[in-house]
Amino acid sequence: MKLHSSLIALTLTLGAATMALPAAADDHRGGHGERLQALDTNGDGNISRDEAEAARQAMFAQADANGDGSITEAEFTAAAEARAEERRANRQGRAFGRADANGDGVLTLDETGGRIDAMFERVDTDGDGLITEAEREAAKSAIQGRPGERRGGRRGPPAE
Repeated sequence: MKLHSSLIALTLTLGAATMALPAAADDHRGGHGERLQALDTNGDGNISRDEAEAARQAMFAQADANGDGSITEAEFTAAAEARAEERRANRQGRAFGRADANGDGVLTLDETGGRIDAMFERVDTDGDGLITEAEREAAKSAIQGRPGERRGGRRGPPAE
């Protein structure tokens, strides 16, 4: 039953990926634009059903490590882990690129201070150069009050 559920999840994932192509086209922040561009195999600027189907078949073939035409739970897990690792590496690469202000491929101490400086200035509301317990609590409350903000590795309303 667990394997059957996993295969259904893979099928839904592959199907949803092809159905969600137009909606994802505008989301370049997460690298979707590049992935969508890769689906446009004939370079005409459009993604046809045939191109989407070819991508689905390629994703299935990649997950089907032994090439027997079916995906075992072990193959499904391995494919999911490989995709997760690729996403993690891509996120790290984008984060490094944002931090590397001069684009020279290395980070200096000066390049790493921007985000911390900006956070400090936002939290130090009275501008005295100190973040008090009250300012920390106010910042924490403000973050918890924003719907959709990342909390504990997930998105959504604040945990109750």
